[in-house]
Amino acid sequence: MKKTRRSREFKNNSKVIDMEDARRERQEKRQEQREEAERKQSQAEERKLRRKRALRKKQSRRRLTVILIALALIVLLCFSLVGIAKLKAKEHEMLEQQEQLKQEKADLEKELKDTNDEENIEEEARSKLKLIKPGETIYVPEDESRYE
Repeated sequence: MKKTRRSREFKNNSKVIDMEDARRERQEKRQEQREEAERKQSQAEERKLRRKRALRKKQSRRRLTVILIALALIVLLCFSLVGIAKLKAKEHEMLEQQEQLKQEKADLEKELKDTNDEENIEEEARSKLKLIKPGETIYVPEDESRYE
């Protein structure tokens, strides 16, 4: 049964084929296929190129972002270090001032003890107030600058 069907189809479709026309049609068809393949290949290459460009652009944005963040951190670090240095200098000044005040306090405490001392009171009375003990005589030297 199959044979009869094929032979009928062949009879119905049988036509005279010109070999030159068939070759030309095949060559044209192959040429179209090549051109289509080349077009698809060029489109694929163009897509790859666009992807590469997009990837490079994305990477450059990331690099720029990382660089900007790093610069911001460096600037903040510098400001922090300057602030720390200023605070250290101020701390040093305050420690020196504290030492000076401790020394001044010790001197004033010593002077306070000395003010209650009888000898010191007597000396202050004689030099500043020109007081004398009963029976003492004060001798005041003449101004030495007159004789020069």
